Amino acid sequence: MKTLTIKASSRSQAGTSASGRLRASGLVPAIVYGKSKQPENLTVNAAELRSLLRAIGNNAPVVQLQEGEGKARTSIIKEVQRHPIKDSYLHVDFQEVADDELVSVEVPVHPVGEAYGVKNENATIETVTHTVLVRCLPSAIPSSIDVDVTELKLGDNLHVSQLPAFEGVEYLDAPAQPVFAVVK
Repeated sequence: MKTLTIKASSRSQAGTSASGRLRASGLVPAIVYGKSKQPENLTVNAAELRSLLRAIGNNAPVVQLQEGEGKARTSIIKEVQRHPIKDSYLHVDFQEVADDELVSVEVPVHPVGEAYGVKNENATIETVTHTVLVRCLPSAIPSSIDVDVTELKLGDNLHVSQLPAFEGVEYLDAPAQPVFAVVK
C-alpha cells in the first residue's frame, strides 16, 4: 500500500462562524481522535484534501497525518462532509491508530479480468459487495483486494471465503457472503 500524507495544523477556535472563516480562506476544519487521546481540532488545506481524496480513489482511506514538524500519525479517514450543492468540503474526521493496534476497516474489492460467463455466455458480472470488513495492523491494510474472476461461469458466485489471503489480514464478513455473481 502506498503511503499518502496530508499536512494539518491545530486550530483553537471551533464553531460555525470560525469554521466558515476557515473555509473562506481555503482551509477545511477537521478533527482527529483515537482511543488513547483527546479529540483535537485541526485544519487541512482544501486543495491538498481534494488531491489526497483523488489519489485514494476507491482504495482504503489510510493516510499519514503530518502536523507541523512532528512525526506523522497513521490515521483513517472516517468521514468527509461535503456541501450538498457546491463542490466544497465542510469537515473531515480522522481516527488516529497506533502502529501496533488491530483496526477494522472496510477495504474495496475489485474484479480483475473478464469472467468466462461474460465472455462466452452473454452474462454480466454483478458486484454484490463493493467492500469487505477486515481486521489487521495499519501497516498490513491492503489498499484494495483484487480478485481474479476469469473462471466464473453463468450462475457462479464468488464468496468472501474465496478472496485471496493476505498475511496478518482477517476477513470479518460472513464466509458465505457473495462478493461477485455472474447473472443473465
